[in-house]
Amino acid sequence: MTSNVLSPLVAAGGVLNSAYYGSKAVLLEDAVDVGGLPSVDDVFEWIDGSLLRRPYFSVLHDGVRPPDSEVLASRTIDGTTIKGFVDPAGVRRQLDSGATIKLNQIEDWHPLIRAMNDEMNAIFPAESKAYLFYTPAGKRGMRPHRDGSRVVAIQLAGVKEWHLYAEPEQAGARAGLDVDTSQEQVVLRGPGDVLYLPHGYAHAATAVDGPSLHITFTLAEPAPDMLVRAYVAQWVDSGGPERALAGQDPHSSLASVKALLGDLGDSGRTDAETLLQHALQAARTRDAS
Repeated sequence: MTSNVLSPLVAAGGVLNSAYYGSKAVLLEDAVDVGGLPSVDDVFEWIDGSLLRRPYFSVLHDGVRPPDSEVLASRTIDGTTIKGFVDPAGVRRQLDSGATIKLNQIEDWHPLIRAMNDEMNAIFPAESKAYLFYTPAGKRGMRPHRDGSRVVAIQLAGVKEWHLYAEPEQAGARAGLDVDTSQEQVVLRGPGDVLYLPHGYAHAATAVDGPSLHITFTLAEPAPDMLVRAYVAQWVDSGGPERALAGQDPHSSLASVKALLGDLGDSGRTDAETLLQHALQAARTRDAS
């Protein structure tokens, strides 16, 4: 497997590997070399290059998106008009007014981030995705919130002030904005620092003393509905419907339904580890669009 800056931290025995199975936030100072990872100049080159398209970027003012007309443009390619490209001038105006630009699933097109993402997919029982956040000084991209995943954040440039809200009734909850901010811990992260947050750990982050650039990896374990879909997919692939209906009266809908449910409910046809791997494979190969 390709070695990368996170390898010692996420490998067996590494601090992030251990933290993954715990319930506490982990703060690591000067933990990684950010060389080779995106820079602020890279972000503006990608904006000005006009090759970014939805869904690979978002613009956010404290969690609120501006109208598409202010950040999107159309391009004509071989006589066909294609919508959804970044409007460089429009996005720059938004950034000048305090907006954050979020580059989504950057592992799809950045080689080093792809290697980092692939390694986490191989090590953890989760779907890993990478997001890059550029935020102007004194601003935040999102209001206090919980992610429905574990989070590994690496500060690449500037300083980010993280506000952590770890009340017991909030930690481990579902994703959302219903966060009690009355109790908080404030930490500053500079270039090379790493922050790990458990699943559903409420937080917000603000750029201080200048613009900030950080990358976040989200580690999302399959939700119950994904596991059910994986179970059904395995059952179909195994020939379940044909097997269940063999010999059934084709004119009896109720008997057919009972036969299908009976065969589908035969839990001996799979095991938990196989089902988890099928669900993860399906999640990791979803179309980004």
